[in-house]
Amino acid sequence: AFLADTLPETVEKQGALDAAHARRIKQPQIVNGRISRPGETHFYRIDGKAGEQIVAEVEARRLGSPLDSSLTLTDAHGKQLAFNDDFEDKGAALLTHQADSRLLYRIPQNGAYYLQLADTEQHGGPEYTYRLRISHPRPDFEVRVAPSSINVRPDKTIPLTVLLIRRDGFDGAVTLRIKDGAPGLVLGGGTIPAGVDSVRV
Repeated sequence: AFLADTLPETVEKQGALDAAHARRIKQPQIVNGRISRPGETHFYRIDGKAGEQIVAEVEARRLGSPLDSSLTLTDAHGKQLAFNDDFEDKGAALLTHQADSRLLYRIPQNGAYYLQLADTEQHGGPEYTYRLRISHPRPDFEVRVAPSSINVRPDKTIPLTVLLIRRDGFDGAVTLRIKDGAPGLVLGGGTIPAGVDSVRV
């Protein structure tokens, strides 16, 4: 599996294995890397500004990598500010072990911050690849409909459940419509209010 994005991308050829040699990342950036050896940890430096929000998200297991990632954010003195092991992505509901990591953090003051990426099982190897996104939040959403297909008789009503998967803090309302529907097909109740994740239509 592979993933394309509109953000600038780079390849981490040799991981920076301690804070003193951390790779400096200019936001936004996607790093394509690999935990090459068991016990390896990759360090990235982020120069943050007071009040800004940053998102650090690993995509590995969702792309078929065996990596069970963890993310740790520290300040310049090594104090831990945030940590995440497993982040549940509702858009990947068929994945039995959601092992990818994600952090959303508001920077308290100007300065250098360090992000550590590791495998929680201390494994590694050529197949332990990852994509690490470091950026400001990019609010977005995905829609799922259940059931995914319907047969409607004339003058009949069919209930559907619409699920909204909110990304990076998106909390707005979403209006639904039928595209290229059959004549006479009408959607009732096609608005998902702000802050709501599912509706019946």
